[in-house]
Amino acid sequence: MATSSEEALAHATTYHRFMLGLKWVCISIATVIVMLVSWFATPAGFWGGVFIAAIVFIIAAWAMGRFLSHSTEEDDAELNAVIRGGGAT
Repeated sequence: MATSSEEALAHATTYHRFMLGLKWVCISIATVIVMLVSWFATPAGFWGGVFIAAIVFIIAAWAMGRFLSHSTEEDDAELNAVIRGGGAT
């Protein structure tokens, strides 16, 4: 069964959005784990755990904004150019 170019673009876009969502879920889980470990396994206490978790989340959000969110955008742009423009860029 052949796949149309619009279906391929929709698939690439869906994959990209899924990967971005998965990265944010991983960041959120890591933040919660850091907070709980800091809270219960160190003398930092609750507020120390919240502070350290906030730092982890800020660094991870910065990384997502700078370079982690762009893992497949280039592939989507190339596919879109081929579908819409008729040739590779």
